[in-house]
Amino acid sequence: MNIDLHLPEAAGWRGLLTQAQQNAHRFLPDVVEEYLVCLLYRMLGSAGETRHISARFARQLMAAGDAHARDLAAVGDQSLLFAGLFPDHAIRQKIPLSYFVQVGSHAYREHAATRRGEDRAIYQALADHFVVTLDVLLGIRELNTGGPCLDGLNAFQLWSEAGSSHGWHTLRQMTKSLPASMNLVKH
Repeated sequence: MNIDLHLPEAAGWRGLLTQAQQNAHRFLPDVVEEYLVCLLYRMLGSAGETRHISARFARQLMAAGDAHARDLAAVGDQSLLFAGLFPDHAIRQKIPLSYFVQVGSHAYREHAATRRGEDRAIYQALADHFVVTLDVLLGIRELNTGGPCLDGLNAFQLWSEAGSSHGWHTLRQMTKSLPASMNLVKH
């Protein structure tokens, strides 16, 4: 099945998110789901140079190294979208997806600290549920490609460093062996 990642309506993104959450058995809080629907529609709702923008963002992020020099919410958004929907670009550039988890969740957390009220709660929820949201986006990507979108190393890193269930399931599809926890390996 090939899914158009440039859906013309927010309702299409909501339906796709619902399907991906059900497939992954991972469910987002309502506030995160609503934010994500708006983000996907805003960033990908119309055809354009999305992949080139995302690749350019990764290069700028790696070169800058300082999230405070940028709009923290935008850093969180771009990290989430880049790692979740375009992991192949990060993998080709040899950037571990776990790096985007660290940068994105930290950016949302720092942005939440500067906000008040509902805004603060939204960005704190995005930080707290970054990995689950990433898992759902990776599920959307796999619905689009029809197969795994992660290599073994990134799947292992996402699982072992960030607690990603998508990383775990990808590893289980690659091998029947159970990966060792990093805690067991360090003696």
